[in-house]
Amino acid sequence: MKAKLAIAAFLVLGAVAVRYVYVLGYPPFKSQFVQTCENAIKQRLAASSTYQRIGVEESRRILTFEEFFADPMRAVSESSRKAMIQIARVPPVQYVALIDYQAQSFVGAIIRERATCTFNSLEGDDDAPTRTYWVMIDGEYNMAWAARQPNAAGLQLRLFKD
Repeated sequence: MKAKLAIAAFLVLGAVAVRYVYVLGYPPFKSQFVQTCENAIKQRLAASSTYQRIGVEESRRILTFEEFFADPMRAVSESSRKAMIQIARVPPVQYVALIDYQAQSFVGAIIRERATCTFNSLEGDDDAPTRTYWVMIDGEYNMAWAARQPNAAGLQLRLFKD
């Protein structure tokens, strides 16, 4: 009898703990996409070691081929487009992650931000980016963002390493 009560209590506490983790936005396992997005965000921070995720919401939606090829990183010739469309197994997908985080600014102040990270895929669920080069943060790839910064040359060298 006591064993049954102990098991029931353990299961209830476990369920509460898991629910609490998800409500706070800290799922126990981060997807590859979210990990890559977080790395891209950290590359933009003055003190990347101070990055702390507060919450994350992931979603995905089906794209049209026109939307997929509108992305400057996916610009190809018309003949290449037609070939890619013919061999596509699934329609294009856009992954989106809304990431709330805090970190220190270059003056040491704690900032709280929300970043929107997107990635367009022709492979559907089988295609999560591992390199930050392929994800957009707030509508801009890191290389384009770095080019606008006062210390652009140093930032671009750092981004090329990753």
